[in-house]
Amino acid sequence: MLVNSSLTVYHKVELDHDYKWVRYNYGDKSNNKVWFYGGKGASLNKGLENANDCQIRIPYDINSNLDYKNFSQGDILIPDYVTSDITSEEDIQSEYYNITSLNNNNFGNNKHIHIGGK
Repeated sequence: MLVNSSLTVYHKVELDHDYKWVRYNYGDKSNNKVWFYGGKGASLNKGLENANDCQIRIPYDINSNLDYKNFSQGDILIPDYVTSDITSEEDIQSEYYNITSLNNNNFGNNKHIHIGGK
């Protein structure tokens, strides 16, 4: 799988009747480990409703810390390597997406997690 980006995921977990955002990084500034396609903005080909969609594939073979349980719908995706933690979505200072679909493709020759975002 051709990779072209790094990715930061903020996964929302419940702790003691409260919520916390846990950060996971895949790749870094010099080492891309994620395939990312899409972006924010208008598109004549996809229509306005689908213009802000993104598709992400994270291969298991080059991401040793990859765990499907660290993702869920509504989690925050940033197509970059971010080192800061957050307490809410308002803390994010860059373009981000929310997970809308999630598939664990853990079969065949190219095992990966496939994420759809908006």
